[in-house]
Amino acid sequence: MVYFLLFFNKKIKAILWYLILIALFYGPYATALGKQEKPKLVIVIDDIGHQRASAEAALALPGRLTLALLPFTPFSKEVAVKASDFGKEVILHSPMSAISPSKDAGFGALTSGQDEKYFLQTFNSQLNFLPGVRGVSNHMGSALTSQKIPMQWLMEQLKLRNLYFLDSRTTKLSKAARVAEANGVPYLERKFFLDNVVNQQSIIRKIEEAVNYSRKEGLAVAIGHPYPKTLMLLSERLPEIERNGVDLVWASQALTEPSSLIDENFKYSVR
Repeated sequence: MVYFLLFFNKKIKAILWYLILIALFYGPYATALGKQEKPKLVIVIDDIGHQRASAEAALALPGRLTLALLPFTPFSKEVAVKASDFGKEVILHSPMSAISPSKDAGFGALTSGQDEKYFLQTFNSQLNFLPGVRGVSNHMGSALTSQKIPMQWLMEQLKLRNLYFLDSRTTKLSKAARVAEANGVPYLERKFFLDNVVNQQSIIRKIEEAVNYSRKEGLAVAIGHPYPKTLMLLSERLPEIERNGVDLVWASQALTEPSSLIDENFKYSVR
């Protein structure tokens, strides 16, 4: 009987030591697995400011979205003031010259023909028009973003102001990534346009592509516009996207994600 008890006690001790060793060696690993970050999806609504109704509809969308506001438009300043109350991040959607002469970036645009002094005056006017800006993206800009010198002027200003740059990728020739990296400016690039084709099936397909990409790569950046169809579909689908394990985040929250700066095979849309 005594021998049995001693044998039993040794077995218990061995099992306890085994469990302790498992906790010590595998516990941190299990914890790390449990803390794996969810896929992240950045959705930017571009071209806001011309119409109050679409601006208010964009503000009312559920989740952490980024609103790209056009300067010198009737309602962009109002949206910028309200955005934080709706849980939205605001960036300047800076008008920039396009390759095609038929594409007009609008009043107060940055253009390839400006010298440095006028370029900086124009950019400062854009920024000063909107309060609470966290970053800058290009409106059109297929010409300007492909030129190194204007991008250098821009990135120097963003660095001074602690702002990030989100490249809408309107040209495969964009030099924004390389110049941003050289100047230490946080940078993201658009992977998807949700509504180049404005019909329900196409927009739904693009939303699904963006979600699937985020699951595969950890992060996707998608741009939509304040079209009624786009806003309606996003309003319906964003809660479901988050329920299914994808985090909607502001662009600034994705800056530390391991997203490649340059994708030479990336599909672009000339604007």
